Amino acid sequence: MKKQNKLPLKCAAGLLTALAYFFFSWTPLQTELRVTPEWTSDITKALEPMTNESLLPFRLGNKGGYFTHSGKIASLTDIPYKAVFTRNYYSLYERNAAETPVFNPSGKELCHIQGAGFPFIQEDRIFLFAPGGSTIAFINPVDGNSSSRYENTAPITAFNSSQNGSAVGYADGQFLIFNKNGLKKIELFPGGSDNPIILGADISKSGKMFACVSGIEPQRFVLYNDEGKYVKIVFHEFLKKDLTRQSFVHFSDNDRYVYFDAADCLGIVDTQTLEKSEIPLAGTVLSAQESPVDESAFILSRIGERRYTVTILECWTKPAGSFSFEADSAFILTDGNALYVGRDNKISKMSISKS
Repeated sequence: MKKQNKLPLKCAAGLLTALAYFFFSWTPLQTELRVTPEWTSDITKALEPMTNESLLPFRLGNKGGYFTHSGKIASLTDIPYKAVFTRNYYSLYERNAAETPVFNPSGKELCHIQGAGFPFIQEDRIFLFAPGGSTIAFINPVDGNSSSRYENTAPITAFNSSQNGSAVGYADGQFLIFNKNGLKKIELFPGGSDNPIILGADISKSGKMFACVSGIEPQRFVLYNDEGKYVKIVFHEFLKKDLTRQSFVHFSDNDRYVYFDAADCLGIVDTQTLEKSEIPLAGTVLSAQESPVDESAFILSRIGERRYTVTILECWTKPAGSFSFEADSAFILTDGNALYVGRDNKISKMSISKS
């Protein structure tokens, strides 16, 4: 991509310094998609007074909290044991706690999750994994009580939810789909492997499709469609290499694509055409974020303990560039035309645009 540099020399040098400071290596974008650094904030500096700006969540190492679109750190909390922060709620929880409080981003207590275990929050959806790891409770955010509960004998090994349901995978190969009210809707056993464990799972935003990475020796990716009276396998592929860790599976916000970790690459299946593509990607895939700008997606992956890479896709599937950095902890988050990248005690904003 040819760059038209009309910035004053000092300003241009500042942008380059910001990039050099935050990232150790950068693969230039080869398209019209632009990612431009705007600011970097230090989460350890003095907190800003609470504002009326909307708040965005972050979790870096043993600290978490909320920041604004303009780079103000609105809250910062030390994490004593475990914690989860989303745009809607956050929760800090201790080992062996009998109940756990849930707060909104401004710090107001909303409810207490009743029961021991580990809370898990995705946006405005609250769950509780009971001790032993085989029981899940669907929590009502109004009073903290469980609206439904499902007990199993095998440990839960994969979980994800959307506005219209939840996908739960177990060590014994059982793959369950629950509706948005926490009632069991579909029971599947992908099978076909020496070890049937479910290592990754997700459910589409509509709740009509669900996918999993299933089994060891051999391992495969399976995409299902809920046809109403029956469930149909619409895509199936054996993977070239078995993973022995939890695997990333993620549906795009528009349900059009499903991404999954295929060891040495990122697999992408078009849920309409059922065509598959691969993007070379070393390491472990951690998260995916999307932006409406050029239908772009951002994939965070890690090699080893400290090497992180953000891979940029346009039109959801086409590699457009990447950047890498060293850190002990990291996250990515998109909001409209902005990409936020956290690295240790720093958060940076980058604007996403198409020239």
